[in-house]
Parts: sequence; C-alpha cells; structure tokens
Amino acid sequence: MLQMRREEQLSVRRLAAVFGVPSGTMGRWVAVRGDRLPARRFRPVSGDEGFLAKVKALCDEPRHGTYGHRRIRALLRRRYGVRVSRQTVLRATRQLGLTQPRIRHKEARPKRVEKMRPARPNESWQIDMTSFQLSDLTTIYLVAVIDCYTRQVAGWSLDRRCRASEWVAAVRMALEGRGLVTKESCAGLVLRSDNGCQPCSKAFREYLSKTGVRAQYTGYDAPDDNGYVERLMRTIKEEEVWANVYDSFAEAHAAIDAYVRYYNAERIHSALNYQTPDEVNAAANITLVAA
Repeated sequence: MLQMRREEQLSVRRLAAVFGVPSGTMGRWVAVRGDRLPARRFRPVSGDEGFLAKVKALCDEPRHGTYGHRRIRALLRRRYGVRVSRQTVLRATRQLGLTQPRIRHKEARPKRVEKMRPARPNESWQIDMTSFQLSDLTTIYLVAVIDCYTRQVAGWSLDRRCRASEWVAAVRMALEGRGLVTKESCAGLVLRSDNGCQPCSKAFREYLSKTGVRAQYTGYDAPDDNGYVERLMRTIKEEEVWANVYDSFAEAHAAIDAYVRYYNAERIHSALNYQTPDEVNAAANITLVAA
C-alpha cells in the first residue's frame, strides 16, 4: 500500500475511497513507521552552544543555585537581551543537567481508584473530616474512621482545630479499639482518604508507617472513591447535628459520642441487609474463628 501510494502519488483520501475505509484509518495504515521516522529536528536556540553557555553561566553564579528556569529566563532577557520561550530555557537546563527531580511525598494520584470491596473486617477503612458550628458560631471539626465491611465507626475525634494530630487521634482510637497494636496485625489494613493537607502531611503519613497501615488516596475530583465515609458524614449531620443546637463543645462532644454508640449498636443499614454494624462485625468474627 505504501508502494502504491509512492508510485501513483495518491493522497490518503483517495486511497481511503478506493479501499472503502475511513481516511483516518488509512492514514494510520500508511503512516511512517517508528524505525523510519525522520531524525530529530534541529533546535536553533536551545541547541546553540553560545546560548547554553549563557544559561550555565547564570546558573553557576553565587545565589543562583536555587533559581528555576523561569527566573533564569528573566535574567537572560535582562542581562543579554535574549528573548526565548520558557520551554526553551527548561530544555536547555535539562540538557545541561541543571534540573532537579520533582520531589513527591507520595505517588501521583490516578484519575480514579477502584471501589473498596473488603471481604472481612479490618481490611479496608476510610477516613474523612467534616465541620459544624456551635450556637455561638464556633466551628468544630469531626474526623471519623469507618470500617467499609461492617460500616462501624471505628474511631473519631472532635476538636476546635483540624490538624494532623486530630486525624492521628481518630486512627489511634480505631486501632486500639480493635486490638491492632502491632505492625503484624495491621499488615493487611488499607486506610483511604482524600488528598487534603492533613492526610497528606508528613506527621500523618509517618504515623501510618509506624503502625503498618497502608495509606491510599482518592483520585482527582472523585469523592465517590471515599463513598463509605462520605455517606457516614451525611448521616451524622442529618440525624444528629442538623437536628440539634449545641451551646458548648462539651455538649457537642457528648452528643457525638452518644450518636456513634447508637450508630454502631442500634442503627440498621439497608446495605447490611438491615442489620446493625455491631451485628455484622460479631457474625464476621464468629466466621473467622470457625475457619
């Protein structure tokens, strides 16, 4: 087909009409293969030795060791009158080996992550935060951890501030309440959260690393990835928070504590075949012991 096109000087559109296929398909058929691609094109600016020397001289000057390619580009214009694009300067710094690898405290986020489908308790947990106000408009923050298999509220924390320490307190309550106090007992546990500053913080990630819990994060703009705990927060607000007014932090703390006990022990769930989380957890533990 390639030979026919060269000999007859036929266009892609004409060939597509002859063979009865879309022109886009024909274009892929007759495209130049990778081993026959033309040589990399010459870059008259970033490939120029004089330009590279100017870039290196600016980068090697004292106090310029932390400058990025945007600032080097501005200095090229101010000092030498060289006007080039940002990409050209970036390409030149890479060619000279002057760039640093991007530092990531955690892996890059995917677009979506797979829905959690645990087969037993203490296998998949989710954590999230919400806020509400007291009668004097003081904002307080609730952090909750849910077991995705039993739907139990495994741990929670209520405070006037929302720092990494409050998230750690909620996870610690969950782990200690279930006897997961060693790395071996936490080996198969995954804790999923969103990409907020608290769960992504160094302090929170270090705590999970010490306990042996594996951190997992939701994708871009994907609240459904954390759907179990998101639904829990909505339920707490609908059934407890929005139906009451709290005049003090102590009153709010006592109310949330009472509701969590009710939620785990008495509230039935349609997703659990109208059983309570405690009933599902008890049945699962009996099954595990019998196995």
